[in-house]
Amino acid sequence: MDRVYTVRHPTGFIQCGGCDLNSEIRTDIDECKLRRKYRIRVAIFVLSVGLALVVLSTGYDAIRTLSNLETVERERDQWQRPGDVIQELNLKEGNVVVDLGSGVGYFALKLAPSVGRSGKVLAVDIQKFPLRVLRIRAVLSVEDNIDTILGESDNPHLPLGSVDAVLIANTYHELTHAGAVLDQLFRSLKPGGRLVIVDRGPPGGKRETPHAATKHHEIAPDLVEGDIRRQGFEVVRREDHFTQQPGEDYNWWLIVSRKPLPVRDVR
Repeated sequence: MDRVYTVRHPTGFIQCGGCDLNSEIRTDIDECKLRRKYRIRVAIFVLSVGLALVVLSTGYDAIRTLSNLETVERERDQWQRPGDVIQELNLKEGNVVVDLGSGVGYFALKLAPSVGRSGKVLAVDIQKFPLRVLRIRAVLSVEDNIDTILGESDNPHLPLGSVDAVLIANTYHELTHAGAVLDQLFRSLKPGGRLVIVDRGPPGGKRETPHAATKHHEIAPDLVEGDIRRQGFEVVRREDHFTQQPGEDYNWWLIVSRKPLPVRDVR
C-alpha cells in the first residue's frame, strides 16, 4: 500500500502518494518563482513606458516653449532697439557685463558675443526658474561665457570692483530696494564703468511714487535719475523718448550713467 504524505510549505498543503516528494515541492516552488519574475518584468515594462511618455511630453513642451519664446523675442527686436542699448554700454572684448533682472536672457544672450569668449556676462535674477531656462538657452546657443546669479531683492551678489558695465532693462520699476541695489552696483563697477537703464515710463510723462511704479510696471525717468545721482553716479545722457512698443501709449526712456573716475591729486 502506497503511503500518502501531507507536507506543508509556503504554497499550501501537498499530498503525495508513492511519489518523489522533494521533486514535487521543487517544481511547485520553481513555478512560483517564474510567476513572480514575470510580474516584476511586467511592472518594470509598464513603469518604463510611463516614464518614457513623461519624458517625451516634457521634451515636447520644452521645445514648444522655446520656440514661442524666440517668436516673442523676434517681435521685441523690432521696437526694443537692443543694438542701440548694447552700444551705450561701451563693451569691449574681455569685459565683464551685468544683466540685472535678466529673466530668460533676452539681453544676456545678445551681450555674450559683445564681450567675446574672454569676457563674461553675469545674468542676475531673483527667480530660479528663468535662470534655469537661460542656462538651457545658453547651452543651445553655444554661449559658454554666461554665468547666472541668484540675487536677492536688496543684493545682486556681484563681485566688488570687477564689473565694466551694468544693464538694467525693463526691471528698474520692479526694484523694491532700489537704493541698496544701486549701492551694490556702484561698488561692483570699476571707475568709469557704465550703468545703462532702459524702462517704460508712465503715460503722459507723469511722475509716480516707487510703489505705484512697481504696481503699474512703469516708472518716470526723473525718479530714476534722482536715485542714481544720489548714489554717486554721473549721468552721461538721457533720452525720454527712446522707443515705443506698438499698440501702447507708453514711451520707453533710456538713461546712461557711469561711476566717476578717481580725482587725481594735483600738487
